[in-house]
Amino acid sequence: MTILIVDDDRPAVSGIVQIIDWQKIGITQVLTAYGVQEAISRLKEAHVDILLTDIEMLDGTGFDLIKWCNEHDGSYVSVILSSFPNFYYAQHAMALGVYEYLLKPIEDDVLESTIIRSIMHLKKRQDLLEPPKAGSDLLIDRIRFYIIEHISEEISRSDLASFVGLSPEYLSTYFKKETGMTLSDHIKSERIEFAKRLLRHSNLSISTISGNVGYDSLSYFSQVFRRSVGLTPREYRQKKLGERK
Repeated sequence: MTILIVDDDRPAVSGIVQIIDWQKIGITQVLTAYGVQEAISRLKEAHVDILLTDIEMLDGTGFDLIKWCNEHDGSYVSVILSSFPNFYYAQHAMALGVYEYLLKPIEDDVLESTIIRSIMHLKKRQDLLEPPKAGSDLLIDRIRFYIIEHISEEISRSDLASFVGLSPEYLSTYFKKETGMTLSDHIKSERIEFAKRLLRHSNLSISTISGNVGYDSLSYFSQVFRRSVGLTPREYRQKKLGERK
């Protein structure tokens, strides 16, 4: 995957490039640009999967850039990293389909986890756009997509049911009938799989990973993880690191 980092603050761009182990999280090419027009030139030359952009730059705004991308290539994910905690900006970003609106200054691990979730979001979206499926398969995919999108949050059955157009009661029955798994067990499974990926492919602390997969309590997350995997999160990470050596 390719990421394009856009900001007219050159030290900021340099800092972002250096703080993340891009290969480790699945980014094989890191492109940079220091303004909107330079970014568009990059985008004309190469396909970009993740766009990380500031808003206010000397020759335009990140919104201008995202609009251009939306008109020319919808198969990407955009993330804004801005100094402005402005409600209008955040609202405008949502209207443009921006995946995440981050504020400077940002902790390294928060930025890294956001990029990882952006990659997962893009892959899941690509899966849904692949071959036409039967109606029931497509509905199950939409349920799974919602869960991945909200993996770091409390997932309400009523909100999920509203998203797919079913009643909460029928949603649970339907999901169990189609997959053989209860909805709550599937959500737990997705949280654990996401945690395993973060443990393998990032340097995030285990407490940060716990929050990123929807567990406020580190001790409870560790208990659930151990019951599912047979190892504590720390033991799992150490085992995977040992296998790479």
